[in-house]
Amino acid sequence: MAQRTLIVGAGEAGRMIAEGIRADQRVARRYQLVSFVDDDPGKTEVAGLPVRHSIDDIRTLALDESIDVIFIAVPSAGGALLGRIIDRVGDLPLRLRILPGLREIIDGDASWRALRDVRPEDLLGREEIQFERERLAAFYEDARVLVTGGGGSIGSEICRQLLALPVARVVAYGHGENSLYHLQQELGQDPRFVCQIGDVRDAEKIERTIAAWSVSDIFHAAAHKHVPLMESFPDEAVKNNVYGSFVVARAAGRARIRRFLMVSTDKAVRPSSVMGATKRVAERIVLGMNGDGSGTRYAVTRFGNVLGSRGSVLPLFVEQIRRGGPVTVTHPDVTRYFMSIREAARLVVKAATLDCGEIFVLDMGQPVNIHELARRLVILSGRHPDEVPIVITGLRPGEKLHEELWTEHEDLAASPFEKLLVARDSGGRMETAEVQRFIESMDPPLSSGDREAVRRILFAAAQ
Repeated sequence: MAQRTLIVGAGEAGRMIAEGIRADQRVARRYQLVSFVDDDPGKTEVAGLPVRHSIDDIRTLALDESIDVIFIAVPSAGGALLGRIIDRVGDLPLRLRILPGLREIIDGDASWRALRDVRPEDLLGREEIQFERERLAAFYEDARVLVTGGGGSIGSEICRQLLALPVARVVAYGHGENSLYHLQQELGQDPRFVCQIGDVRDAEKIERTIAAWSVSDIFHAAAHKHVPLMESFPDEAVKNNVYGSFVVARAAGRARIRRFLMVSTDKAVRPSSVMGATKRVAERIVLGMNGDGSGTRYAVTRFGNVLGSRGSVLPLFVEQIRRGGPVTVTHPDVTRYFMSIREAARLVVKAATLDCGEIFVLDMGQPVNIHELARRLVILSGRHPDEVPIVITGLRPGEKLHEELWTEHEDLAASPFEKLLVARDSGGRMETAEVQRFIESMDPPLSSGDREAVRRILFAAAQ
């Protein structure tokens, strides 16, 4: 029996999907097209189907017409539009499918074949930034790239993205044997890929690795990043995030490599957490190395929250929903900027090719309300919102209500890549003498385990 189908979006994409379905008898037997729904009152009929108004009335239309499936055929659809649809029909026993993005229209592939189920990434509120391989290929021709934290969610995706380019070598360097083992199982058939077990604080190991593989560029993604956990262990956060970054960045300069790019976080902006403060100090140290005479160019990329990464709320919410709840949200008004793992990796790979700045951030659109994200994920899982309770637990130590990607001292400018912005004034670089003073003052409390002293010195240096 054919599924009664409603198409959201009576534009070119919707028309192409409707005509494609009708042109294929096998598909036409699966989907019985009922109508379009669109906010534009000027549209009354497309491809021989009536156009109903508006999307806000989609629930009534779906019930009245016994709709089984809804195709969202709006290539520019953001999280706001998708949220409107989910809020109105998410508890109904129907299926939502979506056209991934505008580039399918440009490529002439806006057909029913491109439709797929809605994913959590679709709630980002904007279209993902793209890879643009042709623009990157020349820079990465024969490059030998070391990726620290290579087994992590972001580091491993950087490795995957690099292997799509004409690199000569990708070295995934990490401390966790299990994650590197799984990455090797996935990518090991590519002769350009190798794994290296090691600690970023091991200066001799880092320098030997750079020399052994003739590394030309380093992407430093290794970090402790769980905010509440690092509040309890500021000493370990400093050792890994600050000292580790210093060791790798210094080794890069000594080897006179071409690029050193550090993965940072929005939590480094006016940090309120230990994790954010360690990343801010690491930023200051790394950027202070520019002009050290080595010829190495140092830069930083700042991310918002990465959907699907370790430490992201998404895997936690998915697991909580799978267990039937409750889903825990710290505050009903808490907001975060989100990007996908693919975007995070693409941002790093693109930023390394640029000479126009030192801090790079992604234009991430509007921040997402976490409570709304949790509720919509419940609906996307096929559960009714009343079935899975959402519990407010209170802000955790070091957690902000709202995050920022830059300060008022960092003037933003466009880069050659769409939605990749450059912070012109990094401010507060830590020069060599200040780095030495920081290390000398930090060593005694680290040795004695005085975590309060570690915290005090850390936040003073993060200003």
